[in-house]
Amino acid sequence: MAGDPAGRLVGRARGLAATSIRAVRTRMELLAVEIQETGTRAVRDLLIAGVALNLLLFGLLLGAIWIVLTVPPDLRRILLGFFSLAFLVGGAGALWWLRSDSAGRKPFLQTTIAVLKDDEQALDKKHHDEQT
Repeated sequence: MAGDPAGRLVGRARGLAATSIRAVRTRMELLAVEIQETGTRAVRDLLIAGVALNLLLFGLLLGAIWIVLTVPPDLRRILLGFFSLAFLVGGAGALWWLRSDSAGRKPFLQTTIAVLKDDEQALDKKHHDEQT
């Protein structure tokens, strides 16, 4: 029934839908590229934040040393052990949190783009089947 006007109309509608999905997919891929570029800026910002964090931690460490040196000598070992334990627990907790948060992430928009490609292929296949 490829010569049927209704069949041609349905085929054209599916072709238009496939073209629309292609356009949406292209826009989504452009969005993904923009987000990757934004990610590059985010990495730079994270590096600057890392430097700032290291400087703050160094200041905190010097402050802890100052406190340890100002207390009586018999309490210094206990206080130094407390600060060491607190810093180690805090660092380990931060690493555990970072690892558990990033373990199951997929690339941004990967699923959406894959679904749009599948839709496009399905509509293209139906469009080609109706034309033959």
